[in-house]
Amino acid sequence: MKKHAIHRRFKQLAIGALFSAIALVAMPACITQHHPQETGSHAGQTPKKADKSSTSSPAQNVPMASDELPDVTNQPDEKPLLRLAIISDMNGRYGSDQYDSEVVKAIDMIIEDRPDIVINAGDMVAGQRNKLNYRKMWVGFHTNVTQRLLDAKIPMAQTPGNHDGSAYPRYANEREIYIDEWNTHKPELDYVDDANYPLYYSFTLNDVFFISLDASTLDPLDEAQYTWLSQQLQNNPTSHRPIVFFHVPLFPITTIKPTEILRDNRLHPLFAKSGVQLVITGHQQAYFPAALHGVIYLHAGALGGGPRPVRQNDGIAPKTLTFVNIYKNNPPYIDSHLVNGENGKHFNHNLLPTYIVFGNQILPRVDISLENAEFARDYMISPHMPKIQMLTLIEALKANDGDWSRIPSWTPATAPQDLSNTAIDTVPDTVVDSAADDLVDSAADADPSLGE
Repeated sequence: MKKHAIHRRFKQLAIGALFSAIALVAMPACITQHHPQETGSHAGQTPKKADKSSTSSPAQNVPMASDELPDVTNQPDEKPLLRLAIISDMNGRYGSDQYDSEVVKAIDMIIEDRPDIVINAGDMVAGQRNKLNYRKMWVGFHTNVTQRLLDAKIPMAQTPGNHDGSAYPRYANEREIYIDEWNTHKPELDYVDDANYPLYYSFTLNDVFFISLDASTLDPLDEAQYTWLSQQLQNNPTSHRPIVFFHVPLFPITTIKPTEILRDNRLHPLFAKSGVQLVITGHQQAYFPAALHGVIYLHAGALGGGPRPVRQNDGIAPKTLTFVNIYKNNPPYIDSHLVNGENGKHFNHNLLPTYIVFGNQILPRVDISLENAEFARDYMISPHMPKIQMLTLIEALKANDGDWSRIPSWTPATAPQDLSNTAIDTVPDTVVDSAADDLVDSAADADPSLGE
């Protein structure tokens, strides 16, 4: 093997170890397990150190997490219970009170569509820096977004982001401003619990239960909020599966700042066990709808500055506006539209990888089962292969005992491909070594067995 190939493989292993260390501490424990079937109520595995409150039973008469995958191309015939519009990460450069044309266009599209509610996943203003005029920035946001939706009589429910309501102590002043702004602009909703509004709260709409969490840092939810969340899910006042939204996601779907995830491995098992149907997040500024153990994770793309490509999808970073239909008898229908380039055009989900890999973890696209994603990864089938081709190839491989040579339609396009991140070659060795050391040390601090 040539020297540069050995060097490259070493760097791949280092990156893999780096993300594995993160995953062991920060990821839901159940994602690392092999699940040949996505079976709903038995899918979530309880972490070893989970809080006792996480073992509470879900609400009575609410369906458990389902393994039925959404169809991103065909809308069900059933009339939806409600229609959501989802926006996130609308801020521009630090301190700016101006908004990109895509933000204005997205609000135009929402007003024309007239959904039942807008879910705002955070980062509404460009803060998280000292000596900025926060009040001026909020005037800009309310003028461009809040007031326009209010005039159209479309309610908007928001959650704090790191740039507008960060819980880190050094941003206490702007967090107080965030609280004041949203107490002043509090939407008229049927609140179930608003004692901690606007940081975390719950409400119902058309017999669907919504929970907004305060996830504006990378730290796990504090015990008070986690206990509150567990109780809310247990006492779901509706007959339908709940929807949860917060800012920082559980999974690293981009290669830019991949360690910026919510490091709380209690949440995914709790969501799966409690029948949560949809989790909406922002922050990583990339659009990727995923499904894991019956829970749909909708990572909302950025409408403001700095959209990022999804892993294994370098170069494609669309600004999207997403509508989601919620049904009584069908999984949600995800209807995403481009708001840059060809405005209003339906987004082609086949442009996204069928699954993404980080370290030894895998996250399937929303219309791909975990079983098929794991099979594709194990046989090194490219995540860029169109879904129909991929499924056909998987069936052919299964029928031929996984023997590539027995596949008559084998071509270079279907050959095993290197799934490693191409950006690895651009990462200096010193950066990889330093980052790996830091993360392994922090992982060992959290769990001493990881340092052995």
